Amino acid sequence: MDVIAIGDNISDCYLTIRQVFPGGNAVNVAVAVARSGGSSGYIGAIGDDSRGQLLADSLAAEHVDTRRLSVVPGPTACCQVMHADGERLFGPPRRGVALFRPTEDDLAFAATASVIHSTYCSGLEEVLPELARRGRVSFDFSDHRNDGYADDLLPFVHVAEFSAAGLDDRDCDELARWAASRGPAYVLVTRGSNGATLFDGEVSVSVSAESSVVIDSLGAGDSFIGRTLYGLIRAEPLPALLDASARAAARICASWGAFGHGVHMSTCCGGHEEPVAAVPIQSSIPRPEE
Repeated sequence: MDVIAIGDNISDCYLTIRQVFPGGNAVNVAVAVARSGGSSGYIGAIGDDSRGQLLADSLAAEHVDTRRLSVVPGPTACCQVMHADGERLFGPPRRGVALFRPTEDDLAFAATASVIHSTYCSGLEEVLPELARRGRVSFDFSDHRNDGYADDLLPFVHVAEFSAAGLDDRDCDELARWAASRGPAYVLVTRGSNGATLFDGEVSVSVSAESSVVIDSLGAGDSFIGRTLYGLIRAEPLPALLDASARAAARICASWGAFGHGVHMSTCCGGHEEPVAAVPIQSSIPRPEE
């Protein structure tokens, strides 16, 4: 298998439009790899509620292997998402049952992948050395750059990802070189509307953001990561790889949700809310790139 993602999932509850979408960095990356034409799997925990069912059904529809997706008693993780004046605002996430410890069977499954992907919000930092013993690890540090969080984790990482929309070119290059000096073979720095840079330990290659009608940028960075991992596994030339990743991210921005599959909600992320009915918000799914 190309990529197995392990860790977080969440239901993104969009209050303005009263819809809920499946998501979470690890989930989104697994979907992005599958949409790129690769094979992917997901290891995680969902609750025995309708939001969990939505996430499981959406992963199946995207051809992501869910044999190690656990359904446990309790609520699926959720977060309120609001939009105001073109900006995204997030309420505090409710983690529900999403935080878990992988079993030996989970780790054995992860070891079948060319790359094992995880993320800062999955609570699996203590497991990272074990994952690294099982295979090559990709890890999304998001904006954890100067707080010491990444220092002890980077030696276990093969592909490190950072979000740095506020950095200029020089600071972005310094970040990539610093991270690479700690161990990773590749460092990807995504910069939102300013594009992204990939450093392979010797050469930095940058790409501008692909122009797109932006409806919702949630999940665009994760899509960029997933397409990049797919390209690295296939040893694509870095400029072509980044161009393809930018296009994948732009496609995500053109519709609601991290990768679609939205349903209408009676209420969002509070109390005993449940979807009223599984009414698709997006019916079209982008096909794998040629």
